[in-house]
Amino acid sequence: MKSTILFRFYKEPDICLNRLELLRKFNPKIKIFGLYGWPQKESRIFKKIVWKFLEDFYISPYTDSEWKRKNGDLVIADRYKKRGNKLDWDSIYVVQRDMLIFTSLKKLFSDYKKDQFYIPGTRILDRNIESKRHRTAKTTQKPIYEKFKQLIKQKYWYTKKLLCSLPTFSIFPRLFLEKYSKLEDNLTWFLEYKMPTYAKIFKLELYKKDTGMQRFQKKGKCPQNAIPREISQKYINKELKKEKWRRMFHPYFKIWDQNENNK
Repeated sequence: MKSTILFRFYKEPDICLNRLELLRKFNPKIKIFGLYGWPQKESRIFKKIVWKFLEDFYISPYTDSEWKRKNGDLVIADRYKKRGNKLDWDSIYVVQRDMLIFTSLKKLFSDYKKDQFYIPGTRILDRNIESKRHRTAKTTQKPIYEKFKQLIKQKYWYTKKLLCSLPTFSIFPRLFLEKYSKLEDNLTWFLEYKMPTYAKIFKLELYKKDTGMQRFQKKGKCPQNAIPREISQKYINKELKKEKWRRMFHPYFKIWDQNENNK
C-alpha cells in the first residue's frame, strides 16, 4: 500500500516550514504533497520556502481564504479531481499546519488497511451530541442539517443515524476521494457530519484509533482538541519524555524548537 501525506497549509511560511521539517524527520521515506490555501498572490513566497520538502504543490483556486479554511473537504476534493487523481498513492494522511507530529505515521497507524476511512472522534451522531454541536443544534444551521438528512434518505435510502467526527487529522483512501469528488449538491452541508456519513454510505470500513482527540481541552490534560486552544509546551514535553505515549498534538501555533523545548 502506497501511503502519502497531504500537508494543508496557509499563512506564516516559517511555521509551515517548521512543521514540514518535523514531518520529514520522522517520515523520511514518505512522499509529502502540499495543498496551499491562502491568497494566490502569496503562493510564490510559500513555494520558495517549502518546496524542498514537497513532491507536489497545489494551489487551491478558490479565492475566499476563510471559506477554504472552513470547507477543507471541498478543497481536498477539488485537488483530487484536478491533481491528486493523476498521482500515485493508495491512502493519504491529511495533516494541518497547526499539528505537531513526533512519530512515523506508518508506524503509528501500522494496523491501518487499504480502503479504510479514518477521522478522529468518529461516532454516532446521537441526540445528545446533536443538541450540543452548533451545526446540528437548534440554531440557524439546523435547517441545513435537516435538509442533508432528507437528501441522503431520498438519494441513497440512508435512514440510519448520521456519523460525526473531529476532522483535525484524517486518513482518506483513494476510493473515498474518488467517490466524494463526484458528489453533486455538495456545497452546503458541514464536513464534521458529511464526510463520515458519506464514508458509511460508500460502504467503507471505518478505521478506529485513539490518538487522544477531544472536542474540548480538559485543563491541558489531552494531546489534541478541536478548538483553537493551544496545547502547552510543558504538557507536550512531558508526553514526549514518556517511552510510549502521545506523539500527535493539536493545535500548536508557534515554531517548535526541539533543542529549546528539551531544556
